[in-house]
Amino acid sequence: MRDNISISVIIPTCNRRKSLLRLLKSLTESEYPILEVIIIDAGDELLSDEELSAFSNLVILYFQSERSVCIQRNLGIQKAKGEWVFLCDDDLEVPSTYLTLLVSHIQQIDTTGAISGLVLQMEDKQWKEQYPITSPAKLIWNFVFQLSIWGEIRCKGNNIVIKRIKQYYEAKGNHLSKAGWPVLTNFQGDYFKTPVYGLGASLVRKDWLIKSPYDEVLDANGIGDNFGVAAGFPDEGIHVLNNAFVYHHRELSNRPLNATRYLKRVLALD
Repeated sequence: MRDNISISVIIPTCNRRKSLLRLLKSLTESEYPILEVIIIDAGDELLSDEELSAFSNLVILYFQSERSVCIQRNLGIQKAKGEWVFLCDDDLEVPSTYLTLLVSHIQQIDTTGAISGLVLQMEDKQWKEQYPITSPAKLIWNFVFQLSIWGEIRCKGNNIVIKRIKQYYEAKGNHLSKAGWPVLTNFQGDYFKTPVYGLGASLVRKDWLIKSPYDEVLDANGIGDNFGVAAGFPDEGIHVLNNAFVYHHRELSNRPLNATRYLKRVLALD
């Protein structure tokens, strides 16, 4: 079992003062000690010394950067003193037990190098971590064109085609499709492994991130950036705990339109 690990929190941000302050408030309540919080700000609305003083139990290092979330993340990772880096999007809210649960898993399973809890998003007035497929037609469509699936397959019926497709995905487990899209259909157990996951609430070994940095050319908003980073991780992939979670508030400012995000993800996968 590993001893306690040192954690540097990296927060890239740009003109999201309200979200950033909410995140910092949640980090002040962390059960697990945080070595430092590195904020890389590319915006015009910088936090004041007075605002930062409200988080006196955190060691906050505040830097400015050009407007590119990948450049911001890489800069923060380079400056981090911790053995582990908590990649933390600025529109998250992190429960006090989150890092404790992630560290406990790392201490129990030595091969862990990247770990996340479930990332909950508000959908139809409920916090959800996945998008199950219940429509046979949608399942067939995604299978034929090897599109992304981010949820369990819950189609009912005894149709032989549906049965065969279910068997295919069960055998494959969490993987990248032939078209390169992430397919996550197995969310079972205390934790599950996956080659790709949103890294916005992940604890990752710093040396893994140094060897597989964020692509600073692809997109200033970081659309699809996690795919390339995770692709450079060892075969162990990413562990995702089912008993840990964060709230993702999906701040609308600096968020491109859906069509643009889809295009950027296609380019990232390519």
